[in-house]
Amino acid sequence: MQNILVTTTHALAPICFCIALGWMAGKLEMMPVEYGRALARFVVLFALPIALFLAAAKANPADIFNVRILLSLLVGFGLTFLVGWFGGHLLFKHGEADSALQALACSFPNIAYCGPPVLVASVGSSALLMVVSGNLIVTLIVVPIALVVLARSATDDQHKIGIAQALWNAVKQPLIFLPIAGACVAAIGVKVPELAATAANEIGVAAGGAALFALGLTLSGIQFHLNREVTFNVLVKNVLQPVVIFGAAYLVGLRGPLLAQTFLLGVLPTATEVSAIAVSRNVYRDSAAGSTLASVLASIFTIAAGVSVAVLLDE
Repeated sequence: MQNILVTTTHALAPICFCIALGWMAGKLEMMPVEYGRALARFVVLFALPIALFLAAAKANPADIFNVRILLSLLVGFGLTFLVGWFGGHLLFKHGEADSALQALACSFPNIAYCGPPVLVASVGSSALLMVVSGNLIVTLIVVPIALVVLARSATDDQHKIGIAQALWNAVKQPLIFLPIAGACVAAIGVKVPELAATAANEIGVAAGGAALFALGLTLSGIQFHLNREVTFNVLVKNVLQPVVIFGAAYLVGLRGPLLAQTFLLGVLPTATEVSAIAVSRNVYRDSAAGSTLASVLASIFTIAAGVSVAVLLDE
């Protein structure tokens, strides 16, 4: 029980601290709330893509391209994305852009920043490769779909752009092409020069703190309400997703540590990048921030429960 409490605390303390710092900066008028959008764009366009490139490029292809793990995560992330998408359309009557961001809020786990402390404490350092595998599914499939929808929802002389242009607009985003480039570098066995990796890492490591600070700054300018929509998003992300991932992983034959590692990605809260994308695009802004905060708070319980299950699976 003490180990579970320590793991949960280590996973959530940095997140809560950075969000609180950003919220305080806004409330005390130390920084204008509108600066949150600039910080969010910095994360989405520079820091996070570079961090994901380095993570993918340094990984062992045999470890990150485990078909059963990738399939399990694809089912888990994909199904909750669809639930969020249809929930946005049918239950909350949103348009395409807002529905795409709601789908991300329901399906995009905070793998990069919550994943390492939870996985290492529960399974061991070998589980860090799961962080790369999870990020590959999110950045190569889930996020591009959302970005295509956002591009389709944009107007060009008051007309929607075509699907080919929407795909191009999504693919040319650094958040998409840099992780793909990193995976290609790993697949062909090219080693990133140490000097280049060290230089790029200075920007990459800023992604987590900047995204969390931007979320707190955004939250300081809105009235947070635990409404029906936020509750729906949290239930889909924090409860439905781990159940779906566990079922899919078990059905494809994963057992023991691999089953535990795959399952644990689902109990993580909504990624702060969802709020960063929403703020940078000025779409679904308040609901994304509220859902992210509520998911972080709910993860106090879901991470604790998930770690308990993972310990039993790893025995």
